[in-house]
Amino acid sequence: MRSISILCVAALAAVPFSSTPVLAQTKFATQVVAYAPGASASPSFIDPTRALGGPQGGGLGGGSVDIVALGQSGSLTLGFDVTITNGPGADFSVYENGFMSGGGCFAEVAFVEVSTDGASFARFPTRYAGPVGPLPAFGTSPLGTFAGLTGGAPGIANVLSNSISPFDCVVSGGEAFDLAVLANDPLIVGGAVDLAAIHFVRIVDCVAGAHQDAAGALIWDHGGATGSADIDAVAVIQHAAAQNGHGPRCDFEFTGTGKLRWTLGDPDGLFDLDFATLAASWDEVALPATALLGPLAITSVSATEVVLESVVPIPGTALKALLSTSVRDLSGALSCDQVALQG
Repeated sequence: MRSISILCVAALAAVPFSSTPVLAQTKFATQVVAYAPGASASPSFIDPTRALGGPQGGGLGGGSVDIVALGQSGSLTLGFDVTITNGPGADFSVYENGFMSGGGCFAEVAFVEVSTDGASFARFPTRYAGPVGPLPAFGTSPLGTFAGLTGGAPGIANVLSNSISPFDCVVSGGEAFDLAVLANDPLIVGGAVDLAAIHFVRIVDCVAGAHQDAAGALIWDHGGATGSADIDAVAVIQHAAAQNGHGPRCDFEFTGTGKLRWTLGDPDGLFDLDFATLAASWDEVALPATALLGPLAITSVSATEVVLESVVPIPGTALKALLSTSVRDLSGALSCDQVALQG
């Protein structure tokens, strides 16, 4: 939390919570399973039920205040009425309370983990692309600096004050997570975590200069000596009850040579995509989807999908940004995805 107050809340640490679901079959978190706040968590923001329900984003320039502070090294485990599943594109989004200032984002970041049984948690792979060494406390970093973490992007959707969809990462803000990137995780390969049946999301504070990314680099953010990530909400984009094998596909991935690949498709045929809904954003600002046709070139087309790739590999381009795209099919089903460009 931005407050530099230090309060020992160890009495709450690791205490399981069993909260009453806020709405039946909502596509947001409905249960606090466990909350273990770090000692730096502000006493004004240690109600974990604030992470239930939809996001209450403050827009690009203002962080949400409907949040629960993790405290340094603290964690929050949330449960859901719906079953998160590995569908096409991003599967869920996490909303923290970052905000833009001076061309960058004030970032206090956290790891994101998923579980089927509540005991075994697979952590999303992370990559930090910022400077080596401490960042200015309460400073900002470009969007895209943090990949596989939450807290590096503002939240825009607000279920109380605007009509922006919390389930479309092009417009919603926050960070979107695709379960497919976990396919080779030992817990998935060994069967302890089932990507078709995710029931729990755990968010663990990342302490600046103390935790490493997946490549072994120290991660730095702007929380200062006592700052931590503050969680607003988790929104489920792909869930088991809605999966029928006929939805659209909007999916980013990197090739082995570092090129960005973008796949658009539909199992019922490309004609089932509603191309009028094709949308994109760059650093959470609307971008005409046609603008991607310059840096991305079509590499293949079939009856069910079109594949585009960046003309050059992303590493070495010096690009640092957050790119999101989405599309609907003619039935209104949505697929979206988001990628941190860390050139």
